[in-house]
This record gives sequence, C-alpha cells and structure tokens, in this order.
Amino acid sequence: MPNPPHAFWLYQAAFALQLPAVLLFVGYAFAPRRALALAATACLAASLAAHAGFTLALGVNAGRLPLASGFEAISFWGLVLTALVVQVEWRHRLGLLGAFLAPLSAATLLMGFRFAKSADLPAPGLADAWLAAHVALAMLSYALFTAGAGAAGAYLVQDRQLKAKRMGPLVYELPPLQDLERLLARLSAAGLAALVLGLATGWVWRLGMDLPPAAADPKVAFNVAMAGAYALALALRLRGPLRGRRFAWISLALFALIFFGIYLVNLYFGGHAFLRPQGA
Repeated sequence: MPNPPHAFWLYQAAFALQLPAVLLFVGYAFAPRRALALAATACLAASLAAHAGFTLALGVNAGRLPLASGFEAISFWGLVLTALVVQVEWRHRLGLLGAFLAPLSAATLLMGFRFAKSADLPAPGLADAWLAAHVALAMLSYALFTAGAGAAGAYLVQDRQLKAKRMGPLVYELPPLQDLERLLARLSAAGLAALVLGLATGWVWRLGMDLPPAAADPKVAFNVAMAGAYALALALRLRGPLRGRRFAWISLALFALIFFGIYLVNLYFGGHAFLRPQGA
C-alpha cells in the first residue's frame, strides 16, 4: 500500500480540529449563544492553519502545486471550503450558517482519508499551468456550491422562523430572507462560473496531452451534467418559477449530487480515466 502524503499528520490535525468546531456549531444550533459560535470559529481557524501548513509542505516536498492527484484535489476542496466558512463566520457572525457548513467541511476532509493511501496516480503534465488552473477552479466551484448549500439551509430555517406564530427559544439572528436568497444565488452563480472555467481550462490542457476523448471520461461527464443542472436552476430562478423556498431546496439537492457524486465517481469509476493505473 502506498505511503501517506508528506506531513500527513498536519492533515490529520486539521481534521481533528474540525470535530470540536462541528460540535460547538451544532451546540449553537440547539442553544444560540454567541460564545459557542466564536469558539467554533476559532477551532476552524486553527484547522485552516494546520491544513494550509500541510498543503505548503506537500507542495514543497513534491516541487509543484499539490493539485495533481485525486487526494490533492479533495484536500484543496476542503481547504477552500474551510476558508470560506471562517471568512463568512468571522465577518457576518451568523452562527447558524456555520452549523450547516462546518459538518460539510469536516466531511470533505474525511473523504480525503479514503483516497490518501490509494493507488491514484498524479496527472501527466504536472508543470502545465492549465492543469493547475483546472483543478483549482473545479475545487473552488465545489467549495462555493457547498457554501451555497449552507446559505440554503439558513434560508429555510429563517423562513420557518418567520412563519411561526410564536417564536420559541431557538431564535437565530439571521439576515432577511431576500438577503439570504441573494447570497445563495451569488454563491451558486460564482460556483457555476468557476466550474465552467475549470472545464474550459481542462479542455485546453487535454489538447496538449495524448489523452482519451473527454466524452469518455466519467468525471468530465459528471461535471458537465452538474454545470447544466445549476445553469438551468439559475435560469428558472431569474424567470420566477424557482424563487424562494423552491430555489433553496433545489440548491440543497444539487449540492447533495455534487458531494456524493464526486465521491462515487472517484470510488467506483476511478475518477479521471487518465489517473487510473494501467490495467485497472
């Protein structure tokens, strides 16, 4: 079995620091106290520092940007997502948004453990800037879609709060519904733009490599399908049928397809066809 990546203990520490953050944010969901949200954000910030240190060590050891294998891509997804959660919580102090997002960032890092010791091969053409741009943009899109799922969850909670005749003890300080929907739409649109650019840079990179046609690649096909689904959802929102609660539910469903779909494509279809060992 291949050895784990260089300085893997920092990745393990980053994941370990995510766990108390999840517990604290979930605790906030059941007892909205600002101290819980602040402590959770501090744990996530420490996790982000450890993860950034791991990414730096991995890149220095490899002598390249650590974006070339399935594990490195998932790790970058988790890094960007954690940074988004820390930024949103530190700036807006919503608390409940972290309760939706922190478990997702922890789950992304947990997904990385499945591929850390796998036989996944680094991609060819490692020095090509198009490859680095492709992976970075694709992982950025996944992180933005994940953040959008958190905003969708907060929207649904706020919608339920406003429809309740009597507010109970679990009342959260959340922005107005229209602000949450705009945030969700912006995150989804930014994620779609990053995904389309990621697909485009990947196509340009393929032109310079002797690789199978992109249409035969299960991961490319999956991402094209997801880009089409998000584009359709955003178009329907602009036209009216998918506004408000419906758009929030659709965003959650599309995120679930992204999150579990990427895992299943990597696990059962080998991810990108050119990353599979010969004979697999």
